[in-house]
Amino acid sequence: MGDNLRRKVLHMFKKLHRTRMTIFKNDENALKVVRAKINEEYKKYKNVQNTAAIEELIKFAEEVEHEVRTTVIQAVETEPGKFALRITPDTQLIDNIPYKDEQSNSNTSSKQDTKASVSKDKKNK
Repeated sequence: MGDNLRRKVLHMFKKLHRTRMTIFKNDENALKVVRAKINEEYKKYKNVQNTAAIEELIKFAEEVEHEVRTTVIQAVETEPGKFALRITPDTQLIDNIPYKDEQSNSNTSSKQDTKASVSKDKKNK
């Protein structure tokens, strides 16, 4: 493995660990579990020699780091039943849209449309 590729691999390894430390701050259990998972994954692929495969693994690690950094939030129970969210500046916030069952609404409207078209056909005859 070339020096540049080795540098990229180590950079991503460190970046994953820095992200872990930021996202799971003050949560010792999560910090330990994620640390073990990162180390396990890197050890599993440490003997890969194919440059293209290594580049693909680096790309995957970048995507995982981005996903964790932008979508994971911490909820800390401040008192029984009340939680405080710890949102980082990188967290992507999206609009919260309530679930609406489209299928039942579309079935109702399609039945009404069918009745209307049938009654129009009867009038035209």
